Amino acid sequence: MGFDDKGTQFLLAARSLGVSFERTATIGRQRLDISPRMLRRRLATFGTTVAGEDIRHLFDENGFGEPFLRLLGATRTESIDASAYEGASRVLDLNQTLPPELEGRFTAVIDAGSLEHVFDVQTALRNCMAMVAPDGHFLSIAAANNMMGHGFYQFSPELFYRVFSEANGFTVERMLVTGKSSTKWYEVADPKTIGTRVQLRSFRPTYLCVSARRVEMRPILDTPPHQSDYVTRWAGSAAPPAPAPNAVAATEPHPMERHAPYRLLMAVTSLYHLL
Repeated sequence: MGFDDKGTQFLLAARSLGVSFERTATIGRQRLDISPRMLRRRLATFGTTVAGEDIRHLFDENGFGEPFLRLLGATRTESIDASAYEGASRVLDLNQTLPPELEGRFTAVIDAGSLEHVFDVQTALRNCMAMVAPDGHFLSIAAANNMMGHGFYQFSPELFYRVFSEANGFTVERMLVTGKSSTKWYEVADPKTIGTRVQLRSFRPTYLCVSARRVEMRPILDTPPHQSDYVTRWAGSAAPPAPAPNAVAATEPHPMERHAPYRLLMAVTSLYHLL
């Protein structure tokens, strides 16, 4: 996917909400897949004014995303890929165990649509989490719906909420879903919190954007997570989950709404036919 229009908006919003990009690792070497004109508009939306000539300089490195990351505040960037075909700074197969020297090294680890291409997703997720420094962030812009065949997988909210959990030393600070060509963003609730599955049937390709912070240095995925509604049922404390109504409910504006010209709604139940 690279840093396309939705990806750049998400990263700019993350910066405005306190994410540090000082030491950034990207999974794969990501291209800046947005026009200079649109990028200039997005920067202005988030309070950054860049002259036309300076905008063009953001595309100087053959269209790769390092100049944009430096604009976000990165003083050090590293791109990690299984091959050197796009000039990644470190060749590393995320199906394999992470080298110790990368553990806890980065204030931001960004997956912009690469993890779904890694077969051993459990090992890949563990590696990404291990690279995050204390109080650093993992940021993901992942394929959610209508991208079958793009990679090995499409990811669900349940996966990210169960993996980036207190048990593994993380907390999900925000999770958003948006259509690739939509202007609307929705914040996705934790299925465990609302007591039902958060599902989506959409007409168009859909992204799931996740920001998770490392709050404690704990062993990662020592115990594999289970889907939350099954855990509740196994404990005998709930009936099988009922189908959710075709609705979302509006809440107070999310902090991101103050920085962007789109509506943001809290998904308190399943989302159907919205995007």
